[in-house]
Amino acid sequence: MKKLIVLSGAIALFFSACTSNGGGSMTTEEDSLAYCLGTDMGTYIYNVDSALGQKLNVDLLITGIKNAIKKDTSIMSSEDAYAFMRRYYTVIKPRKDSIASAEFLAKVEKENKNILKTESGLLYEIVEAGDNNVKADTSSKVRVLYRMADRNGKDIQNTYDSNDTLDIPIKNVIKGFAEGMTLVGKGGKIKLWIPAELGYGSRNQGPVPANSALYYEVDVIDVVPAEEPAK
Repeated sequence: MKKLIVLSGAIALFFSACTSNGGGSMTTEEDSLAYCLGTDMGTYIYNVDSALGQKLNVDLLITGIKNAIKKDTSIMSSEDAYAFMRRYYTVIKPRKDSIASAEFLAKVEKENKNILKTESGLLYEIVEAGDNNVKADTSSKVRVLYRMADRNGKDIQNTYDSNDTLDIPIKNVIKGFAEGMTLVGKGGKIKLWIPAELGYGSRNQGPVPANSALYYEVDVIDVVPAEEPAK
């Protein structure tokens, strides 16, 4: 019973908040609910736009919502719509991301004279070489501050903001990052442009879409040698 009272209070507070924010024309709780559902959908679409890197046609989006509510399948059935979305996210978008990532890397390599390229295809720029006598290998850990961004410059992870260092085992990270960590010493700083095949490849990994090139900026605070196995 106590949980029910708390839940009822939370729902009332939710409706109150929705009604109080620009809801002067809302006369019922159902009006508030409709508006709140609209803002929720709008936020979702905004996030989809950001992920796609382009703007969806809002007029067609609204038409789709109206037709779904009316069960109007004159343009497309729900089965066809779901089938297209599956194909878009599994075939069309990964293909577009692959092309866009290749163009991004080619542009970076062409426009920056300080960038070097390894045999694997990793692009890098050494900002500070660090201590050449203290370098990581595949068995080491590195203590780093880093920024990870997509090809459009949008941050995916950024530990510079919190100034929290991370101890990262080289053997546990993507190939491009691991290779980059062996190119500078303790106290060094490096920029990395990582092709998808040295990153997360053809699979989605959280905020990283399939076939995506990545940019890293890394400060190597320390290199931690591998621990010797206990006798």
